[in-house]
Amino acid sequence: MNDDKWQRTVAKRRKQRRAQNLLACFIIFFILLILSCAGGYYYYQRTHSPEYTLEELQTAFEHRDINTIHKYVDFKTLLPPNYKILTNDIFTNDKIYTEKEHSIYQTFYALIEPIIVDGTIQSIDKYIQTGNWQRFNYDSMLKGRQLGIDYTELINRSLLFNINFKEVKSIEMTDDTSAIATILVADKYTDTDFNLKLKLTKNDDNIWQVVEVTNYQDYLTLISNLYRQDINTYLTNTKADLDRNNAQFKQLQTEFTVLAENFKTNPTSSQRALLKSFIDNKIVPTYQDWYNYLQSYQIPTGARHLHELRMESTTYTIQAWKAYAIGIQDNKPKDLAKAERLNRKALETEQKVTDTINNMPALFMPTVD
Repeated sequence: MNDDKWQRTVAKRRKQRRAQNLLACFIIFFILLILSCAGGYYYYQRTHSPEYTLEELQTAFEHRDINTIHKYVDFKTLLPPNYKILTNDIFTNDKIYTEKEHSIYQTFYALIEPIIVDGTIQSIDKYIQTGNWQRFNYDSMLKGRQLGIDYTELINRSLLFNINFKEVKSIEMTDDTSAIATILVADKYTDTDFNLKLKLTKNDDNIWQVVEVTNYQDYLTLISNLYRQDINTYLTNTKADLDRNNAQFKQLQTEFTVLAENFKTNPTSSQRALLKSFIDNKIVPTYQDWYNYLQSYQIPTGARHLHELRMESTTYTIQAWKAYAIGIQDNKPKDLAKAERLNRKALETEQKVTDTINNMPALFMPTVD
């Protein structure tokens, strides 16, 4: 074979190899492009799915990440229907209010709904950040009963902060833009399991958000009934001790009233000292004994809130008597005013005790003419 022919043959083979290499590179590039597109599509689909939303929420709750939680939970849509369920549930055992009064109350609830929803979102944010239920400051509309509604008791009745998450059991697509997730939760007091149903929908940004608890009424009814059973047991088991202590409190109150009346309006220093001694040595120890009894009592789990209200009321009463004793002995208006404030708190808390025992909606009632 001459040199020209050999060179043409070599050149031809090189050209063929280059063509083969180019084809191989094209095929590899094409395969990588397909894989990249498929991976990107899969990643997009995964990060825009109900499953991903729930995974992100679990992580966000663990890390107290409020921004992520607000990204995947539409609280403005989620809370109003549950608020309506709760305010309707307040009347479940009502036997004293007329249809007209009931209608007025429901109108009242509707008027304050935006404030309640906004306040609850604030409460949830604080709960996520701290892990604890935070009371509102004095300048808040939801502090105490400034709005005509006892917000703290409303939240307690909602069972909102008594829910412990266990696991995501299943997710079922209902259509292209909505799904139902079944979440296993447990009430932290009674340790009762419940399959909570969460509705998720896809928003305009293709992000799946939790927008509804579809069976909140069922959960509220089940757990509230369990609490009521425990409350009845608790009331039965503590009745004799409560009656005995109430008789002691009444007797001491009568004795103190008689003693104070004998000193009229301008008692001497020795008379003031006698009043303080009666409070310090008889009244306060009797209430302290009752508090110690409550503190050591084995509570049925569903009656915990009622029991805590009783302890809170007793604590305020003890503090009120102590402040009153100091104010009486030293004739200090500041301590007497403090005693009055603490006594008012004790009476308000005791009213909560009574309303809880009677399963009354009275805590949440505006005045009806």
